[in-house]
Amino acid sequence: MVVIISGATSGIGKALAERYRADGYTVCNLSRSCETEGDNYKCDVTDEEKVTATVDEIAAKYGRIDVVINNAGSGISGATELIPTKEIKKAMDVSYYGALYLTRACLKYMKRGGRIIFMSSISGITAIPFRSVYCSAKAAELMLGEALRMELSQAGIKVISFCPGEIKTNFSRNKYAGVESNARYGKRVENALKKVSDRESHRMPLDKISAKIYKKCVKGRKAVYVIGGIYKILYLGYKILPTTTYLKLTDRLLGGREKKSDISGESAGGNVGNNSGAKGE
Repeated sequence: MVVIISGATSGIGKALAERYRADGYTVCNLSRSCETEGDNYKCDVTDEEKVTATVDEIAAKYGRIDVVINNAGSGISGATELIPTKEIKKAMDVSYYGALYLTRACLKYMKRGGRIIFMSSISGITAIPFRSVYCSAKAAELMLGEALRMELSQAGIKVISFCPGEIKTNFSRNKYAGVESNARYGKRVENALKKVSDRESHRMPLDKISAKIYKKCVKGRKAVYVIGGIYKILYLGYKILPTTTYLKLTDRLLGGREKKSDISGESAGGNVGNNSGAKGE
């Protein structure tokens, strides 16, 4: 059986590729950070023509495509009004359009019994302050998966979306992390980013989580899987609490809120920090 995975050069994508190969699958990796060699294909998923050509090449070589895993993603954080537009477009291009292009290209060659996997995020379900762009991109990807599950139900192609929490990979280190601020936010942007950085030791182990996700990729039947015990609790809170209450609690926990006496002013303007962000994967 032939599996196509985007972004299988590192992190969860690489871990899943190794598990598929160990079980005898032919795994083709699409990544812009590799060279085309063997079953590795240098391909930027935001380039629809390149994606289509690459998938056509794989299908011609193996005669089939059984599984596609939309794993490529681009992390991004910062105050929504201050994030450069090019970074916003990049995040949407990779997480949403990249998944859309790859799925459409693969569907031409998929038959009954095939599987389409979307690697969304808990951020695609629950909003997080100063993560609005990432949340929006992952929510769009999640909706794409859920809608396709209905569209393909009679065709016998299963569509599954995963919403994991933070995993011990280099993903967060490679994301665009904007810390630019102004009098409206004070130190909130920096504080919110630090809260996430300080949680690195609490992130889920890659090997354990990839094993769980792989099992669901192969045999799972549910439309959406939230991965991680604490994130399941978070999701439960999202479902049972009034939205206003849930957002208020999330803001207090992750919003980097300051005491009013510490805020220099409530009007916009006056940068208090420089933008320093690494490019996303």
